[in-house]
Amino acid sequence: MTDSFTANLPVYVIIAPLFVAIVLPTFARLKRLVQGLVLLVGVLGVAGTGYLAYMVLSKEGFPMIYSMGGWPAPWGIELVVGNLGAFFLLVVSGVSLPVALFSRDNLTVEVGGKERVARFYVFYLLLVGALSGMALTHDLFNVYVLVEVATLSCCALVSSRKHPRAAEAAFNYLILATLGSALVMGGIGFIYMITGHLNMGFASQEINRIWQHNPHVVWLAFSFMLVGFGVKSALFPLHIWLPDAHSTAPSPASAILSGLAVKGYMICLLKVLYNVFGHSLMQEFAVHRIMVLAGTIAILAGSISAMTQDDLKRRLAFSTVAQVGYIILGFGIVNTKGLAGTLFYLASHAVIKSLLFLSAGSIIAVTGKKKVSELAGIGRKMPITMATFTIASLSLIGIPLFSGFIGKWHLLVGSMEAGNFLPTAVIIIGSVLCAAYLLPVIRVAYFESAPQEDWKDPGFSQKLALIVLAAATVILGVVPGPFLELATRAATDLLMR
Repeated sequence: MTDSFTANLPVYVIIAPLFVAIVLPTFARLKRLVQGLVLLVGVLGVAGTGYLAYMVLSKEGFPMIYSMGGWPAPWGIELVVGNLGAFFLLVVSGVSLPVALFSRDNLTVEVGGKERVARFYVFYLLLVGALSGMALTHDLFNVYVLVEVATLSCCALVSSRKHPRAAEAAFNYLILATLGSALVMGGIGFIYMITGHLNMGFASQEINRIWQHNPHVVWLAFSFMLVGFGVKSALFPLHIWLPDAHSTAPSPASAILSGLAVKGYMICLLKVLYNVFGHSLMQEFAVHRIMVLAGTIAILAGSISAMTQDDLKRRLAFSTVAQVGYIILGFGIVNTKGLAGTLFYLASHAVIKSLLFLSAGSIIAVTGKKKVSELAGIGRKMPITMATFTIASLSLIGIPLFSGFIGKWHLLVGSMEAGNFLPTAVIIIGSVLCAAYLLPVIRVAYFESAPQEDWKDPGFSQKLALIVLAAATVILGVVPGPFLELATRAATDLLMR
């Protein structure tokens, strides 16, 4: 019985949130039951993914390959629980649970009545299930299906807020995301056209055998994938949907959109680049240089744009554009240190940005103040909320003893090992610019006179969620060992293909 459960666990962690999402509308009027089911799914997800990660780290027969319906590749769909899959599963479950906990006392104000809250949770669980599937799938068409489920769920989450601009932001997101989806589908079509396979392993073997006969088709496949996933993950200048979408969405939605959804698309891009094309073919077509250049531009442009924003959530949204640049830049550093640092930074940013958006959401909900210039003295009125915001900010800047420093340090070491000093300079400059748009928020909150209003920290569940995410940021910075080891192993696997 135990062996059967373990063997099917990769499917359970994907199916569980999808199944609960389907049945949740039945209990829409029972708000506490709906919230309890969502939290139960989150707790089971953390337990299941934690067990899979433990099995991967202990090397007990992994990577684990699960053939859906008993059909082996290339005929069937494969789920592969390897180092990369276990790593991203941990990120998804570890961030989605605190976000769900935070939403218990938050959604009614931002979303509306019981039915609207239940609808929000339906799309929230669909997104979590799709992201879990992205972590494990080894099939290109499955990637497309999961990307579409995630995209539609994200649009629904943005539109769920009771705000006049929510529908407009969601519509803009949908139009641009549809363009990205079309390009991704086109890239998959080009790969299938020259290889005859949708399984990543078989497609990789074939494409590396025959690419010299169809170099233009391979280049088109590269281009479609880069631009398609660039739109999805808000890579500058393809980011124009993100500031409105992330700043308009309800706070839990902003947290999971910036913290997880964007990362899911980048994980898919990483798997296509390294598991299908391979790093040798990337270097043959100079794709790694394109990614370093694109990441460099994104870091600088996103950071400068964030500095000009007085609206707190829009400042954080443009910050996401900059941080996407770090990850895309890291994908172009083709060595173990660089890729390991990129993956660790991806996980770190998922925690940090979720914490920043949830903290900002708490401040806005309690005070009604949306602008940075209006937050004078908020640190003394809401000490726990502002303390967690400060921890996240210091980590994002890259201060030692916080998780952001570990990721940026390995990125720096990887870029120097590659002999490419442009990323080294840009990472340092980007950290300075990050301090320039986050430290003023802290300065205003702590060092300017507090108003007379009796503002207080939010309720227990919201404070607990903030504290859990802040603790994770510190723990990953002080004791990064197991997580960094998993990231390093995943990087090694990618470079061995």
